[in-house]
Amino acid sequence: MKKKLRINPILKKELMVGSRSMKMSFAILGIDAFLTLIVILVMASANMMTGFSGYDYSSLVWLFPILGCTECGLLSLIVPIITSGSISGERERQTLDIMLTTPVSPFSIALGKLGSAMVVVMMYMISSIPILAIAFVLGGLNWGALLGLIGILLYLGIYVGSVGVFCSSFVKKSIVATILTIAIGVGILVITGVVFYAWIGISNYYSMKNGGSFSPGAAPLVMMFNPYSPLFDFILRTMSGTSLYEIIETAGNQSVVLGWIYKGWIPISVVLNLLIALGFLNLAARNICVTRNRKK
Repeated sequence: MKKKLRINPILKKELMVGSRSMKMSFAILGIDAFLTLIVILVMASANMMTGFSGYDYSSLVWLFPILGCTECGLLSLIVPIITSGSISGERERQTLDIMLTTPVSPFSIALGKLGSAMVVVMMYMISSIPILAIAFVLGGLNWGALLGLIGILLYLGIYVGSVGVFCSSFVKKSIVATILTIAIGVGILVITGVVFYAWIGISNYYSMKNGGSFSPGAAPLVMMFNPYSPLFDFILRTMSGTSLYEIIETAGNQSVVLGWIYKGWIPISVVLNLLIALGFLNLAARNICVTRNRKK
């Protein structure tokens, strides 16, 4: 007998409910229309640079970072809205009690909610591939870069989505959960940036004071905990052929071990941040478990 494919019951329920609504279709239409408008504006500006005598196709290569950063920004706004109401929305609809009476584990509930959000993100990504492909057809970039961009955006969706599920399990109102999710995301960006520049400034000060050469040392390791650093490194590698590793080496990094770590910036940073995302899911499961115990 053939074994049936087992799907997370929460994910299955969310997909069945979501397929009956037109919200996703309208959202996809709006996102694709916005990306198309950006492409038209960039192509119009390229035409203006040549005095309306033709297109400067070399300038269209900038479609890649523009569309990539736009997709990243839209994803960072859409995913918190979707996931921040995943658990708190069940409380508001008074259906969380029913869900907690099922044999589904709290972690499976959190994972199912994240999975349903990632299905929506994948729909957005798939629908925008023809628009993103314009940057590669006209800009002269390869298709491997397109797949790499989609992979990094999916990774960012998992990270932001896990934060949203955690916030949704922590507070009772969806609006508060959305604000808290965005606040945590901005806080991570600000904290990593402040710590990095403070570390660099202090190291540079003592290097000048002691008359030695400046070396960033382990300071860039802080930025590996910034979930958006792999996207920056990826765009930098695709556009200029250089990487954060080469920039750090130029600044005077002397350590062989740190050099190997910085050389694998993208995979190492992605793994670190996915482990953090797993930690947020575990915290969300604990909050759900506490709620279940109170109901008992």
